[in-house]
Amino acid sequence: MASTPTTIDKTPLPNFEKYGKVSVWCSTISYETIPDSYFVEDEEGVDPWAKNFLINEYDHENMETNGVASGMASVKSIIEDCSYSSAYGEGVIHKITKMGHPQVSWIILLFDFEYRNKLTKIHEDEYVQYVGSFVYDMDAISLAEQDQIVAVREEKIRLEALMVLETEAALAATAAAHVPVSAEVPAISINPASRAAPAPKPASATMPSPVSQAFEPESEKSFIKPVPKGRNPWLKG
Repeated sequence: MASTPTTIDKTPLPNFEKYGKVSVWCSTISYETIPDSYFVEDEEGVDPWAKNFLINEYDHENMETNGVASGMASVKSIIEDCSYSSAYGEGVIHKITKMGHPQVSWIILLFDFEYRNKLTKIHEDEYVQYVGSFVYDMDAISLAEQDQIVAVREEKIRLEALMVLETEAALAATAAAHVPVSAEVPAISINPASRAAPAPKPASATMPSPVSQAFEPESEKSFIKPVPKGRNPWLKG
């Protein structure tokens, strides 16, 4: 990622950059009610969010945000489309829920960054709360992609089981159509040379049912990769 750092020449604090970590903040304030001034950078390129949390440097290109324009939504619905979220999403959901927020309005993700609130003594400002830092993997997919792959796999298993049941039903029907003659009926001797050719099997034993014809399982790789809904709340309006 290209580096466009923002710096704050005030309290000397360590650089919080940490490869493989993502720091997360969440908000329970409706996004539309937050004043535009919260997202405006000053002449030095510093925004109020960084100042409030005493962050002396961060890479704008490593920031990603997501949320709803107004009101709130479940944490999963907001985190699931974020980059690499299959690696850390469940942890974020658990932590935010433990904080007492079953729903949030938006979140901030700062990748390759490990914010340490025990050092700054700042856990929240007027609009967002620090959630924590989590391990992430750039090879990970999003939670939305992961859920879609699982759904496709489960549907494939369901259809395969259905086809097995249909085949068993067809074989049972075929067996029932060839019930042996009752032992009470006298056997009739037939010259092998004059024996007729066996009748063809019923069509139902060889042709797929309408259900299996109409629905073919989708490939596990045919899902559409979701695009994150947003990158930066500073682009408000």
